[in-house]
Order: sequence, then C-alpha cells, then structure tokens
Amino acid sequence: MDRQPHPGQALHGNTLRASALWRGARTGTMLLVIMLLISACAGIPRSMDDAEDRLAQAQALEEAQEYQQAADLYLEIAQGLRATPRARVQLEALEILTREDAPPAQRDRAGQLLEEIDARRLEGDEPARLDILAARLAWLEEDPDTALQRLPENPGALPDHLARQALEVEARAHAARADWIQAVNTWDTLGARQPDEDHQQQIYERLWALIQERDRDTLEALREQARSPATRGWLDLGHVAQTTPPSPRALERALDAWRERHQDHPADPLFLERLREQWAAYSRHPDHVAVLLPLTGRFGSSANAILEGIVAAYYDTPREERTTLRVYDTGDQPEANWTQYEKAVEAGASLVIGPLERSAVNRFARESSLPVPVLALNRAETRDSYPDTLYQFGLNPEDEAIQAAERAVLDGHQDAVVMVPRTELGDRLHRAFEARYEALGGLVRDVQFYAPEATDYSDTIIQGLQIRDTRPTHRRRPSQDGEADREEPRYRSDVDVIFLSGGPRQARLIRPQLRYYQAGDLPVIATSHIYSGHADARADADLNGIVFADIPWLLDHANPRPELRETLDDQLSNISRQLPRLVALGFDALQVSSLVEHLAHRPGEYHQGLTGRLHLDEQRRIIRELNWARFIEGEPRVIGVGNALINPLGDAAW
Repeated sequence: MDRQPHPGQALHGNTLRASALWRGARTGTMLLVIMLLISACAGIPRSMDDAEDRLAQAQALEEAQEYQQAADLYLEIAQGLRATPRARVQLEALEILTREDAPPAQRDRAGQLLEEIDARRLEGDEPARLDILAARLAWLEEDPDTALQRLPENPGALPDHLARQALEVEARAHAARADWIQAVNTWDTLGARQPDEDHQQQIYERLWALIQERDRDTLEALREQARSPATRGWLDLGHVAQTTPPSPRALERALDAWRERHQDHPADPLFLERLREQWAAYSRHPDHVAVLLPLTGRFGSSANAILEGIVAAYYDTPREERTTLRVYDTGDQPEANWTQYEKAVEAGASLVIGPLERSAVNRFARESSLPVPVLALNRAETRDSYPDTLYQFGLNPEDEAIQAAERAVLDGHQDAVVMVPRTELGDRLHRAFEARYEALGGLVRDVQFYAPEATDYSDTIIQGLQIRDTRPTHRRRPSQDGEADREEPRYRSDVDVIFLSGGPRQARLIRPQLRYYQAGDLPVIATSHIYSGHADARADADLNGIVFADIPWLLDHANPRPELRETLDDQLSNISRQLPRLVALGFDALQVSSLVEHLAHRPGEYHQGLTGRLHLDEQRRIIRELNWARFIEGEPRVIGVGNALINPLGDAAW
C-alpha cells in the first residue's frame, strides 16, 4: 500500500537521513567498535578479516546509495553474530531502512527489525540513536504523536550529531501535528546546532518554507503565541513578507522596523536580501496600461462606471508611480476586443485591462499564449487551462451565492429554501448556491422563482414554506415563560434558512410578507443585490435581520478607504454614482494590475481592495472574499469578513 506524504513531511524533497558528517564519523568508529566486539567473540564462523571486509563492503554500498543491498548485507552479517555485535549491526541496517525516501517495503522491514533489536545490548549513545530511529519511523508512518514520545527526553544533551537528528524528527513531527509554534522553534534550535553555514542555511530554508506556507491569519495568531525571541523574529518576518505592499520602498521600511525589533537574528541578512530580490522582480509597475471597454455599446453605463473607477485609481497613485493610460472603445462588437488588443500591443502596452464581455473573455481564453498580460473584467467559461498571462477579475454573482452557502453552513443551517427572481441571473444564483450548499452537507428543500416585477409575493412564500394557515387571524400559543402569548409559526418544520436574491424593491416587499406569515424568525441570507449601496434607513427598515454579503467599499467600518468614497461621491457622474460596485471594480483593476505577478508568485497573499480581499487561485482567477453585514434599524452593520476559501462554480455573463 502506497503511503502519501503527510503535513510537514516533504518540505523541499530533502530526505530525512543522517548528515554526511554523521555518516563519516560513524563509518570509522562503528567499524572499529564492531570489529573489536567480533574479535572478542568465540565461535564466529568467519575470520576477523572476512567480517571486516563484509562490513566495509556494506558501508561502501551505503555510501554508493545502494541502500537495499547495503541493508541486506548488514542483516546477513548480523545473523552470524552474537547478541551485542548483532544489535549494533542491526542498528546500521535500521538507519538505512528508515530513510525518508525508503520504499514502503523497506519501512515495513524497519518495523520488524525494530522489534528484533535487543536494546539491552546497546551502550553509550546507542540507545538514544535507537530511540531516534524509532521516532523517525513513527513519523514516516504518519504517527507524529508516537514519534514525539519515542524521542530521547533531552535531545539537547546528546552529542551534536545525534541532537541534530533528534531535533529534525521533532520539528517534522510538530509540523505534522500542525503545531506550528513548536515546529518553528525546533527548526530554529536545529539551525543553531549546525556545524557550518551551509548546513545551517539548509535548515533555515526549511524553516522559512514552513512559514511561507502558512496563510496570513495563521501567522497573525502565531505571532501572538510565540515566546522565544528567535521564533517571534521568524514569524514577524513572515508577516512582513505577507503584508508589505509590492513596493521596494515599502519593503525597506518594513525591514528596517523588523531589524530594530530583532537585532542579530539568524534570518539577517540572507532572507532579508531574498525578499528584496523578490520585491524587485515582482513589483514592477506596468509602464503602459491599455483599457478595453465597450464605452458606447449597450454596456456603456457599466463600462463608463468602471472607467471612472480606473481614472480615480490613476490619480490616487503617487505621481512618480503613475503609468501611461490609454483607453480603447470596443463598442457593441465583442470581437473588436481582439482587434483593439493587437493595436494596444503594437502601441507598446505592457498590460491590458479588459475585455468586459464574457464572450470576448472566452476569445482570449482560447489562445495558447498572450504576448501582453491581460486582466479581464469577467470570467471565461470553465476550461482545463488558460494562457499563463490571462488574469480574470470581475463581480461574479455566483461567488456571492457560493459564499452565502458557506455562511449558512457555518451558521449551523442544514435545510434551505431558495427564493430568487425568474431570470437568467436568478437561475445562475440558485444553481451556484445549491451546488455549494449540498457539497457542504446542506439540503435545498425547495426553490421558488418569483416574478421580479410583482408586488405580492404571497404565493412564493406560501408554496416555498408550505404555510399551513393563510388567514390573517393568527393562532397563538402560550409562551414557556408565561409572560405573553407568542404567534405560532405556520411554516414547514424542515427548513431553517432562506437564501434570497433580488433587488432592493423586491427584498423590501418579501421581508414584511414573511413576517405576515409568521416566518419572520427564519434566518435570511442574501446576496448584495438587495442593497442599493446607499444607506437609507427609512427605506431599508423592512430589511432588518437579513444577513447579506457585499463589498467593503459600501459598508461603514469595512471600507478601507472611507475618505476616498466621500471624495468620489462628489466627482462621479450621476450614472456612475448609481453603480458604486462597478466603480470599485475599476479602481481595484488598476491597482491589481501592478500586483498580479506578485500575487501569482506568493500563494496565500491577498490584497485588501475596495471589492473585497483579493487573492489568486491556481487558474489565475482573482477571488473576492466579501464582508458580511446585517440590517439593523435599516442600516447595514458589519458582522464579519469572508467564510472560507471560495471555490467558484459559475461564470458571469454580460
């Protein structure tokens, strides 16, 4: 049975075996010790010279990486020896059979051999070495708890070569248990025990890789838990790497502050210099950005709102970092986007923002390669692969439905009724919500498509919730506390949440009608479509209690740039002021255009934009984590950010 690597096992593909220094030390020493023991034994069937030759042959095979033959020869030699020398030769075989790259059959043999070795015959440091090999085998067998139990109690008191082996097993076992603080601390201790700078750097490389694999929230928590100054320094540097904007000047300020806090830290100067190199490589602002938008087509209002956001981001950028910006109108013909793209490339564009229409994005996605990177403002149809330089960004409504499903499950809801408009968008939202919700273990009990233009949604509510009594006079039942009577719920008992989508007008009508049918206590989770984007406590009072996802730009206490919104509200055109989410998309698009390469090379990092926390998935699609808000007294109040890593299911269409 094949064994899969477990967390912390394969940090750079390095094999877990004794260092070259240790091998060199034990080659001569162990040979001498075993020879002396053999010479003291009576009744040995082979001569002293023969035994010495066979041991030397086994060690030569081991050094030549002929591990199976070396182990077989050690075990063959051991069979002809008495107790004490036999245990020591078996220990040599066990060393080989517990390599990280040993095949499963060798590990199985190692487990058997571990039971056969008579530990009472071992002397000096040999019992500790046996414990380390037993711990190593347990870790390889994906049992980190046993690995930690089998290690010597005080590895720091062992000779350096054994201490290093013990600490390496300990570090990997802690990582396998996701005990990141102990793992980082142990790797750092191991680095300090290395005999030279080359070996020390190898250990610190593993430590740094472990830190970089953690996401930002995990690093934040670990920094608060760290007690060791060295561990705090490593985690603090990881935090710098994940939170510093891709500007060499910003990085230098962050590194100066880090160096003040962590003087004489082993990460300095090597890993600081590496960050400088990465920032220099991935922080280059495009010097010429072309924008492809259908400014005069049927999507003209949307396109102009996006363009106003792009222009706002341009003037928000420090003058010395501003790029050349050239806008191309693609009109009503999606195929014009490719023609304009070629013109932009000929004119020297180093990055292109657009196209907006989904059909045009599909055209770009079919190319095997793109000569100039493209930041599309929509998602292409799902494909096995995309051009390496195609990045996809957009306000995809399916993302909201997916996050609503995740939110419902995280809140403990299991059974949902879906209420969406009878439109193409409503169908897409329903399908995205249902697919994600049921993938997470929930169940959609019913789906109701309502007429968007209606004013009476009683049929939708009665059928979806199976209202038992539609009379306006309500039955009442005594409350348990005896203080007052409560209206008896009349909706089906197998539903505990409603997923709702619709515009502000529909939501303001549906919510009171739910209360009318005594379903007002049912939690309602909605998409951003229910909120106009402009606070109106009187008009939105009927939305009280609804939880919905939206971009931080529109939510007080979540907006990263509140002063910018105040400024733009006075500068935007009347139409764009009514499309604030698209303005935010344009603003983020220009900012992200200089970050995509940085984000692509640093998995787990995100950019806090106006449209959400933005990060790249493996297909170079920009994923938005939205904020959650609840209507209280007619106003949206922020209650959280994001749920989990989004796994987009649908695609937006214009």
